[in-house]
Amino acid sequence: MERGQQAIRPEQRSEIIQDILTQQLQQVELLRQAQMEQQCLIMLAEGEQNELSQELEGVLQLSDDQKEQLRISAKGLENEIEALETVISSLQAMLENKWLLNEGVQNIVDQFTSILHKNQLSKFLLWTDANMEGIDQLDHVNVQPLQDAPVFTFGVESATADEE
Repeated sequence: MERGQQAIRPEQRSEIIQDILTQQLQQVELLRQAQMEQQCLIMLAEGEQNELSQELEGVLQLSDDQKEQLRISAKGLENEIEALETVISSLQAMLENKWLLNEGVQNIVDQFTSILHKNQLSKFLLWTDANMEGIDQLDHVNVQPLQDAPVFTFGVESATADEE
C-alpha cells in the first residue's frame, strides 16, 4: 500500500510514533554498549592499571600489534560518544515529553487532510516523496529566488507516453 492510502486515527499515529522512537532508542543504546566495550579494549591497549584492565589482559592476552591497532581505532571515539549521547538525550526527551503528539499538530494535519480528497492526498504524499531533496532545500523565509533553485518532478508515473 502506498503512503497516504491508509487512514490512521490520531491514537494510532501516536502509538506508531512512540514505537518508532522506542525502537530507535534501543538501537542507539546498542551502539552505546558497543562503544563502551570499545572503551574497555582501549583502556587495556593504553596500559591502564586497574582491576578490570588486568583481568581483561589475562583473558585476552593481546599482542603489542593488536594493542597498537586498538589505540589507532580510538581516534575520534570521544566525539562519537558525545554525538551518540546527544542523540540518546533527544530521543528520550521526545519519548518523555510527547511534544510530537500534541493536539496542535493533529489539528494542522486534520485541517490539511480535510481539504484534499483521499486520492489527492495520496498523490501529494507520493509527489513529496519523489521531491524530498528539493523540498529539503526550500528556504522558509521570503528571499529572492536563487539561480540554482531546486527542480521539481511533476506527475507520479515515471513511464513516458511511448512506454505505455
